[in-house]
Amino acid sequence: MKAQEILDVLSDSDVVLEIAVIVLVQEPGRQALRAIASLKEGYVLHINESHGGDFRSYSYHVRKGDKMVKRWDNAPHWPNLKTFPHHLHQGSENNVFECREVFVKDVLDEIRNII
Repeated sequence: MKAQEILDVLSDSDVVLEIAVIVLVQEPGRQALRAIASLKEGYVLHINESHGGDFRSYSYHVRKGDKMVKRWDNAPHWPNLKTFPHHLHQGSENNVFECREVFVKDVLDEIRNII
């Protein structure tokens, strides 16, 4: 999913109140987006996604106040998981679960269920 498509999905979401773009790179063969979305009920979503060619790196981090709610990412930290490198942190860095690859729409659907 291209950076602009991610921003479009965020803009169309009924749970997103405001979007702050920190970094936006759109070059041939390379896309990168870092953004923060303020959500309903005081939740905040930190988006960090880049891709190009044959790679995709992502992290979707949901917080409420100073507490981690969930973070989906594909950093290669947990090789023992069946879904490696895709995984989910729930409530803390070390509370890690197997998770399929996710995209911004998946994350927003999950946030909608939390709210």
